This record gives sequence, structure tokens and C-alpha cells, in this order.
Amino acid sequence: MTAAARTAFALQAAAAANRVHGVPVTFRGAELRVCLAPVALGLDLDTGGLRQSGEFKCRFLASTLAHAPQRGEPVLYNGRTYLITETTQPANMPGEHVCTLTPGSKQ
Repeated sequence: MTAAARTAFALQAAAAANRVHGVPVTFRGAELRVCLAPVALGLDLDTGGLRQSGEFKCRFLASTLAHAPQRGEPVLYNGRTYLITETTQPANMPGEHVCTLTPGSKQ
């Protein structure tokens, strides 16, 4: 399999995952579907499980954006405003921007 074929397959897989598992968010005034995953921050010894502080890893399809998400931009999800605190475009995920969303509001 050539590198171009692998990239094309990865882009198709990302688009399919976004259609199936994506949730609607409002970003830059438009509604988009993104894949969200909660970030587990630590072990809660009282309950024996992981605790979560409200942060999410968010995967945007690059094809749905005019330019890459920037740090500090707001994302509205489930009635709450989150801020992008980190953004990357991993080499193993071509065509996707991976961001960390933290609860907050743009001042």
C-alpha cells in the first residue's frame, strides 16, 4: 500500500468516525460534528475509578475548517463554553486537528 493510499484511507476512516460518533458543537459561529473524548485526570481512591475535570480531547476534520483551530478559541458544547488550550495535527491522523478543550468562558 502506497503512502498516498494510506493517507486516503485514514481520511476516509476519520470522516466515517466523525459521521458515526461525532457530536454537534458550535465553533466559529457554525455547527460542526466533532469526536469528543473525556480526559481522565487521575484515580479517585474513594470510588475506585478515574475522575474527570471536564476537559475533552476534540478531533476536528481539517476539511470542515478554513484554517486550523487556535489556542483560546471558544467551542460551545452541550450549553457550555470550552476554550481550546492545546492544538496539534498528529502525523498518524492526517486531515484532523486534535485539540484539548477546557471549561471556561472567553472574557
